Amino acid sequence: MHPVLIIETSATLQHAARRLLKSRGYAVVAVKTYEEAWQRLRAEGAVQQYAAVILGHPLHSHPQVDQLLSLLRRPDYRELAVLIFTHTNDPTVRDWTTRRARTALLSWDDYTDCVGCLTKLLATATVHEKTFSATRDIHVLFVDDSRTVRASFKKLMHGYGYHVETAVSAVDAMEKAKNHTFDIAILDYFMPGGNGDTLCRQLREHPLTADITVAIITGTYSDEVIRDSLEAGAVECMFKNEANELFLARLAAMSRSVRARKTMEAEHQRLAGILSSVGDGVYGVNRAGQITFINPAARAILGFTSEDNLIGSAAHKLFHYANEDKTLNPPETCLLQ
Repeated sequence: MHPVLIIETSATLQHAARRLLKSRGYAVVAVKTYEEAWQRLRAEGAVQQYAAVILGHPLHSHPQVDQLLSLLRRPDYRELAVLIFTHTNDPTVRDWTTRRARTALLSWDDYTDCVGCLTKLLATATVHEKTFSATRDIHVLFVDDSRTVRASFKKLMHGYGYHVETAVSAVDAMEKAKNHTFDIAILDYFMPGGNGDTLCRQLREHPLTADITVAIITGTYSDEVIRDSLEAGAVECMFKNEANELFLARLAAMSRSVRARKTMEAEHQRLAGILSSVGDGVYGVNRAGQITFINPAARAILGFTSEDNLIGSAAHKLFHYANEDKTLNPPETCLLQ
């Protein structure tokens, strides 16, 4: 049974919604004033007490409603599903709804659809908790010269479990990237002292930062900006005015790629450890015949030391150029090659 808090000043509308939800098995708590709703939601344990909030939005602006909406946008209230009932197609309310996860907008004329909406929102909440736990190991560097933008996106990402550090410029970002470990870097395109595509190239070219997955974010949709970003090596071009859900979906996709790469690297290190410890000589080549790995036993058997850099060298040129009887073993007849 999911406990739901209904906030609606009209007794008639409140009664209709409450009766419908109760008939479908919801435990309903209804309040008639926004002040009482504010007090309930501000109380300790409110997030755990309610699974969802249904807010009847007034026809005219109301300061306490604005307070409630600000409260529900806070990261510590992200677990609450929110359904907003409206009498008109208010663009401000619609925009607020699109920018908050697990939130839906419904006209009072269609209030009977609220049960289906809540079912979807509460199912999304379960999926989100799995997503939240999966982002705890992802470290993000967000670069933007606007303090407001930095604070806003850091709060959003932090609320979803990401570890976030910010930088104010390309120089600041490069310094932090070289001294700390980041999985993803999100760079503003237009910055004083160097645009995002230039910084992207610097990150990719420096050995300490080459493994960072880079995305570029901009406030202006431009074919030129998108082209420059992708040509510089960014895997995503994001936009500041898009819905939070879309930004988070792009970030989640990059995070999945990062985790897949980490898994492969860990497996590679595990196998390398096994190969290094076995007594037999083992080495591997790619399709061009170049050595990709070689263990200590193989080095010793072939007469090489740990100081010899063999990775990338052609095995045929190093030791398969001749047969056991000293005759030449040309590459066109060498079975291994």
